[in-house]
Amino acid sequence: ASSHSNGGSSAGNAVAPRKIKDLDELLRLEYRSKLLNPKWAEQMARTGSGGAYEISQRLTAVLGWGGTVDFADEFVYEQASQRYVLDSEMADRLKRANPEAYRNVVGRLLEAHARGMWKRPDERTLELLRDEYDDIDARIEGVEL
Repeated sequence: ASSHSNGGSSAGNAVAPRKIKDLDELLRLEYRSKLLNPKWAEQMARTGSGGAYEISQRLTAVLGWGGTVDFADEFVYEQASQRYVLDSEMADRLKRANPEAYRNVVGRLLEAHARGMWKRPDERTLELLRDEYDDIDARIEGVEL
């Protein structure tokens, strides 16, 4: 048994807050060192399809795990939208490299808002994200708008 255990059923409960705090810290490390790091973003964009996929997966992970700990760092979604979608050069690179991964990035940002994790995005940003999602989705599905 762990030296932290008191032998009762409260031992598991005593550990849970630390694990949640650790996950919150891990998410912060993830978005600082990777997702919102301009050097990492550029490196991923340079690697083509695999890099676009990696960006997509990192954003999916932040969104998914963030939902389990009531992750409240809304600026992550704002900055991710600016870096990967609203920056037209970066967006074009990701779309060319891996359109499905790019669609996922845009979709995850919209999902963050829909799930209440990104509570106050600029209305113009939301409109641009919705338009961008419709455009890339139609392109992937081969539909002319």
